[in-house]
Order: sequence, then C-alpha cells, then structure tokens
Amino acid sequence: MSLQVVVEGAEAESQALGLCDWLGSEDELRGRVRPRRRAPEPGEMGASVELLTVALGSGGAVAVLMQSVCTWLTSRGADVKVTVSAADGRRIELDIRRAADPAAVLREVAEQFPAADERHSES
Repeated sequence: MSLQVVVEGAEAESQALGLCDWLGSEDELRGRVRPRRRAPEPGEMGASVELLTVALGSGGAVAVLMQSVCTWLTSRGADVKVTVSAADGRRIELDIRRAADPAAVLREVAEQFPAADERHSES
C-alpha cells in the first residue's frame, strides 16, 4: 500500500522536508518515505515539495506513520495541517489540535485501515 502525505500551512515545503526526515528516522518507515514535487500552480515559478509518498509493506506501519505524524505535529510551532490519504479515497486530516490526542487518531486509523490495528496490536 502506498499513502500520500500532504503538508499545508506556513512554509509547507520546509515543513514537508522536515516531516520526511522525521518519518525516515522511524525503523518501520526507514527507506519508505519519498518527497515528491507537486506541479506548480499558475503564476508560480517552479514546483515545490509539499507531498510525501510513503510505501507501506504492512498494515501496522500505518499506525506507526500516524503516531509519528502526531508526535511531529505537536513538536511544531507553526500552524501546519497534514493530510494522509490512500488511492482508494480513505484519508485522515491532522493538525496540532487533533494530534494532541493520538489515541483518537489511532482509533480513526483503526476504523479506516482495519489491518493497521490488527498488526499494531500484535507488536
């Protein structure tokens, strides 16, 4: 499964690159996170990195990803929004307020990605 992670807010490109580094430090995500350039909007000079692609091999990695995003968000001083979405339309939006309750986020992950909960509870 592959997920897209979109970062929005002040300094979205540098925030996305910071999140990419952060996620890459997680054992289960190491080597699976790639920054992608989005196409420039009309009037923009070039593409920017505000999108990450995360290739996940197991359902449990989704829970690791979301827990890590929550921790990263709560350590940010800027107002940033992160949207994690799958190709089939499942998506979870997080900001610092939602990330402050990672248990609620993980419940939403379990609802939208049932295999994530099963694999994560095994560890």
